[in-house]
Amino acid sequence: MAIEVTRPVEIRVGKLGVVKFDPGTYTYVGSALGGIEARVARHLKREKRLRWHIDCLLSHPGVEVVGVYVWETTERRECEVARMLAGECGVVPGFGSTDSRCRGHLFRCEPVVL
Repeated sequence: MAIEVTRPVEIRVGKLGVVKFDPGTYTYVGSALGGIEARVARHLKREKRLRWHIDCLLSHPGVEVVGVYVWETTERRECEVARMLAGECGVVPGFGSTDSRCRGHLFRCEPVVL
C-alpha cells in the first residue's frame, strides 16, 4: 500500500507509543491470506475500530492512501517484501510487525522518478 503523509503527524500507535511521521511517501506491507478484498476495503475506511498499527496511521486526516498493490500468494511473504524494501527505504521500527520477525512493515521511501 502506498501512503502519502501530507504534513508532520504524531500518532499514538499501540505499544509503540507516540510515533512521529514526517511528510513523504510511505509503503506498508501486510498479509491478508484468504481475504485481501475485505482487508483492503477495511484499511481504506476512515472511521473504524483501531485494531492494527496501520489503522492508527490511515485514520489520521494528514494521511491518504495513494495506491494499493497486491501480490497474490498462499504463503505469508510480507517479511520477504519488507526485507527488500529495507534495502531501499527507511523502516519505521516495530510498526505493523508485532506478529512477525520483521523489523517493521512500514517504510518511508522516496518516490521513483521515471
